[in-house]
Amino acid sequence: METIAKVNIEKLVFPDEDKPALKNIDFEINRGDFIVITGGVASGKSVLLHSITGAIPHYHKAELTGKVTIMGQDIKDMHLNRMSDYVGYMMQEPQNQIIGLDVYEDVAFGLGNLEIPIKQIDQRVKNTLEFVGLSGYENRETTSLSGGQAQRVVLAGVLALNAPILVLDQPTAELDPLGRDELYKRLGQLNKTQNLTIILVMDRIEEVLNYANRVFYIQGGEIVKQYSPEAYYKEQIESRKERLKSLHTVQGKFNELIAKVTDVTYTYKDHLSGCEDINLEIVKGDFLAIIGLNGSGKSTLAKLLIGLLKPSKGEIRVFDQTLNKEKLAEIRFRAGFLFQNPDYQIFASTVEEEVGFSLKLRGEQNEVIEQKIDECLKFVGLLDYKKLHPHRLSRGQRQLLALASILVSDPEFIIADEPTSGLDETQGYMIMDKLFHLSKSGKTILLITHDLTMAKEYSNRIVAMHNHRLQLDILTRDLEEYLKTLKAIGLNFHNIISFREVQNGTVEA
Repeated sequence: METIAKVNIEKLVFPDEDKPALKNIDFEINRGDFIVITGGVASGKSVLLHSITGAIPHYHKAELTGKVTIMGQDIKDMHLNRMSDYVGYMMQEPQNQIIGLDVYEDVAFGLGNLEIPIKQIDQRVKNTLEFVGLSGYENRETTSLSGGQAQRVVLAGVLALNAPILVLDQPTAELDPLGRDELYKRLGQLNKTQNLTIILVMDRIEEVLNYANRVFYIQGGEIVKQYSPEAYYKEQIESRKERLKSLHTVQGKFNELIAKVTDVTYTYKDHLSGCEDINLEIVKGDFLAIIGLNGSGKSTLAKLLIGLLKPSKGEIRVFDQTLNKEKLAEIRFRAGFLFQNPDYQIFASTVEEEVGFSLKLRGEQNEVIEQKIDECLKFVGLLDYKKLHPHRLSRGQRQLLALASILVSDPEFIIADEPTSGLDETQGYMIMDKLFHLSKSGKTILLITHDLTMAKEYSNRIVAMHNHRLQLDILTRDLEEYLKTLKAIGLNFHNIISFREVQNGTVEA
């Protein structure tokens, strides 16, 4: 077994930080490894990847005690612009890595810098775009890409370099279930057929375990446990079985109608359909999960419900009031919206200012504001960060901050677009447990998610969208009757465990 990299980090400390970001890291990477790294928010996952790719110390300055070698060379002595000969790196935020005006230009950029002949560039761009499922997108403007498409373009650009080590940070965060499954299969194919070494950071890793051979769990900047994929899966199943026994999805009996969507269609300015002929009623206490593939209309419907978009046709009533300019402010005081990308709603200069902003608008007393800020930050685990600028937080921490800024106002109706994005399984379930208990107390939750497990375990209703239309609106308890229909539109609930199966004794670890 050929060792192609060694990572030995006794301690890694960033400037102006006392606490090490990494410590006691010691492992070898063998050719053909498929290593999955998981862990909590700000646990050091991305920092570890930066150390392997050479971004630390060449780009992100830090004091590194120890040694990281790639192909026998110390990365401290390697020029960063030559690291692509050895390591292909896909960042967590695809928008930060796309620089071309169109897809072809972006995928070809790295190859051009390596002075590869134009005919070879054309062929590699064609092959990699085909591999990631974007054939025919060469002339597509990168600004028009969805989040999932942007991730595929970045991956194509990385794969085109033909580096022997592929490092991926949250590569499926923007993808729907079908897209995730396709990507993992392609990565597994590369790993097996080309002996490509893959190091992948993910918060939720069950779907990729079939292709991995090693799993690292990192906490507090330290790899605290290494698993085989089989051992990790078994441990997670046992943990989930115990947790789900405490859940009951019977919501309180409320008759109040929170929102009603009647014959609603929305068309974007470029004549692309957002959603078509939607009819939907949402009742107080509902925990409604909206599922569907990328581009099916889920987020468009959510934005219509909160008044961020105005229907092209039809009517939406929330709290028995028509969504219009006169009523919008009043409705938004009673409803909260969590964007899929937390950076779209974070603007204050400190964490505590961000959480307290809406309370100040309402004229709350300072003592009350401070108390509520601390309560919400404690709940999401950010109390120790209250004085920091939000953009010093990790992606997952910013997600938690955005959620805290909504919950602090105690809204009656919460629309959450992928609320567990960027969180590990434990933290994701913590957030979902909170939303679940809010729904039991009479709050209304509308969850937009790619996570079919979450939809099945927490919701009392599931709405499936396909091609911009509402395909199904069912009670979650009746889900088994519609599995074939859901699979036909790319939503496969295979291998998903729910508390019902646990309670019925039909699940074994």
